[in-house]
Amino acid sequence: MRRWRIWIVPLFLLGLAGLAYGLWATRLGIYWDDVPITWIYHTYGAEGLTRYFSTNRPVWGLLYQLTVPVLGMQALAWHALAILGRWLSGVLLYLFLRAVWRDREDFAVWTAALFILYPGFSQQFIPVVYSHFFIVLNFFLGSFLLSVLAVRQPSRRWRYTLPAWALGLANLLCMEYFFFLELTRPLWLAVAVWQESPAPRSLWQTAKRAFTLWLPYLASLAGVMLWRAFFFGYGLYKPVFYEMLAQNPLGALGYWLTRTVQDAFLTTFKAWDNAFQLPAAQELVPRLLMGYYAVLGATFLLGLAVVWLTRAPRGAASPQPRFWAAPVLLGLAGLAVAGVPYWLTNLPVQLYFHADRFTLSFMLSAVLVVSGLFFALPLPRALRLTALSVFLAFAVGYQYRSAVVYMRDWVVMQRMFWQLSWRMPGIQPGTTLLSNELPMRHYSDNSLTAPLNWIYAPDNTAPELRYALFYPTVRLGANLPGLEKGLPFEWDYLAATFKGNTAQAVAFWYKPPACLRVLDPEIDIENWTLPIYLRDAMALHETAPILPQGNPVLPEILFGAEPQPNWCYYFEKADLARQQKDWQAVVRWGEQAFATGDYPNDPLERFPFIEAYAHTGAYDRAMEQTRLAGEISPVYQRLLCRLWRRIEREAPPTPERDASYQQVMSDFACDEPFTPPPGITPER
Repeated sequence: MRRWRIWIVPLFLLGLAGLAYGLWATRLGIYWDDVPITWIYHTYGAEGLTRYFSTNRPVWGLLYQLTVPVLGMQALAWHALAILGRWLSGVLLYLFLRAVWRDREDFAVWTAALFILYPGFSQQFIPVVYSHFFIVLNFFLGSFLLSVLAVRQPSRRWRYTLPAWALGLANLLCMEYFFFLELTRPLWLAVAVWQESPAPRSLWQTAKRAFTLWLPYLASLAGVMLWRAFFFGYGLYKPVFYEMLAQNPLGALGYWLTRTVQDAFLTTFKAWDNAFQLPAAQELVPRLLMGYYAVLGATFLLGLAVVWLTRAPRGAASPQPRFWAAPVLLGLAGLAVAGVPYWLTNLPVQLYFHADRFTLSFMLSAVLVVSGLFFALPLPRALRLTALSVFLAFAVGYQYRSAVVYMRDWVVMQRMFWQLSWRMPGIQPGTTLLSNELPMRHYSDNSLTAPLNWIYAPDNTAPELRYALFYPTVRLGANLPGLEKGLPFEWDYLAATFKGNTAQAVAFWYKPPACLRVLDPEIDIENWTLPIYLRDAMALHETAPILPQGNPVLPEILFGAEPQPNWCYYFEKADLARQQKDWQAVVRWGEQAFATGDYPNDPLERFPFIEAYAHTGAYDRAMEQTRLAGEISPVYQRLLCRLWRRIEREAPPTPERDASYQQVMSDFACDEPFTPPPGITPER
């Protein structure tokens, strides 16, 4: 029975990790910095990864040299590695806490469970990046575990101390996230020394012994700090706190204290708000909502099963009644130093993407405090652990909801690039694409530049990027110098450089379920459904960089199989033909589009067909499509006015053209001043 029991906890933690992070693994992709990293290796190999990480965390980058060549673009394999890393962190924490408090297995189990499911961090589903974060976290936890075992087993002290020191050094060299938690090691060693002493020690003796044991790790800490300060530098973020301290010492100290308290409260208590927010009606369709509650129930039952399976044998000694104070105090000590990298650089710790990545530094300390407070409650064991099972259930539910958002983003990203490839078979090298902030929370314009180059320049291995995708809201005034044509600029993509010019840009709009649409400045200048920043960016828009011939390559492993022709497929092809003024082709694409039985989700998707019908003399059909588009909103009527002015100017003169034009001008009051209807306020 005892041999079987040793597997209960690892299997329990694996079950939690699977429920939280594995249910949707086959339908998830790669996100955020995952995409540039995999593209850089695919394009530039190991040398490209070295360049990418050279300015920030070069030692951490060496881990990618081992994993990326093996896993490549296999999203499922990356998610498996990320889940394995998260699970292993829970197992290591369990073993560490068991080594520190050998008679409190229940505390170790439930703290590890809370740790695996911590709801203050939502980015587990970015697998390439965070699998490597958890590798470093496991270095840290493994080092702490071995250093305590060195105290517990003096005869094997050096056998444990040497790998503990090496793992601790690896943590310090790789990144800053768990760097200052090293300062808590002597406190943990002091607890182990105090418990291991055959005779009672004074606090001074305990502290002295713990400090002596910490000296090898302190030497590593000091050495790495000197390396970062004088040889490597601070990477992407500068320690602005030193300037604050020089200019206003009292204000700087007040800032530090405030941040310490705020971030500790946020990551320890406020983080659980995420878990206990039930999904809104529009967040999950009924099938997914049923799955959400099923996952909650399964997690709760799993927790109850472990409560029963790990119950203490009859006659077992009662654990220390005031045990909880030690983990709470150790957790508070960790919270006091966990955020030093962010307080030095004035980076905000938040509970939303993507600033919640910083909660990783606080995660261990936060769950120690929460778990310790749970064990402080004067409750029977079964009731306490049942309450903890409820916490676990809702934490799994939060990760389930997060996974759904990631899954949707993956689909939206794939569909966007397929539509882009239909609309732009080729793009002139050196072109900048300008877009609205796309409805994909877990991709940025930086992320999407990599697949853009993957598709349109698959064989380019030169250190110059061929294409860039910019959000004007992010890049204007920085990488994008202005909205005047003819301004050259460069963008450092770390592994490569993009050299562009504001004279060569294409603007598009994408907000599904509507199709991706290349903007038409003559029409869209009055489009109140567009954000103002995108209407301003149309000053740079040209269609000349869009080439009607090309061979975009969309690897199925990244973008899925090409969708069957649908409304958006025919619209994109028709809009490309409209750009070339091939009106017969637009009509042919339109016949196929309308034959699908589908319909536009944006009235402007009818505009190419209106214009083509007019140019081919089918004014009855042009007027029918005009009516359908105009009845949606007066906003679109105003745009139809502009479209028909162009038709009147460019279409062959006929009585039907003139009559249709006059009817549109009259029906939509085109010559009257226009006031947008209530509720139409474009983004700025």
